[in-house]
Amino acid sequence: MKKIILSATMLTVLVLASCGKSAVCDCSETLLSLIKETKEAKMDPTKMTAIQEKYKGDLEKCEKLDEGKTEAEKAAMEAEMKECDSFKEMEEMRKEMMGQ
Repeated sequence: MKKIILSATMLTVLVLASCGKSAVCDCSETLLSLIKETKEAKMDPTKMTAIQEKYKGDLEKCEKLDEGKTEAEKAAMEAEMKECDSFKEMEEMRKEMMGQ
C-alpha cells in the first residue's frame, strides 16, 4: 500500500511547475512532508485520515499548478522541479522503498 501511495504522490510531483524556492519547490516540500508522515503512520487508518486532511488544501493547489500549460511548458516545469532539494530526497526515499 505504501508503494501505491508513494507512486501516486510521485506522479503528482511530476506535473508540477518551476523550481528555485518557487511554488513548485514548495509543493515538492509539502509532498516530501506528506510522504514522511505517511511512512511514520505505518498505514494506521486514523493517522492516515488526519494526514490526508492536513495536506488536502495544499495538494489541491499543487495539482492546479500545471493547468492551462502546454506539454512543452509542463516538460520544462518537470525539469526544473527535479532540481528541488525535496524532490531529490523523495527520489532517494523511493529507491529505498523499491529496494533499488
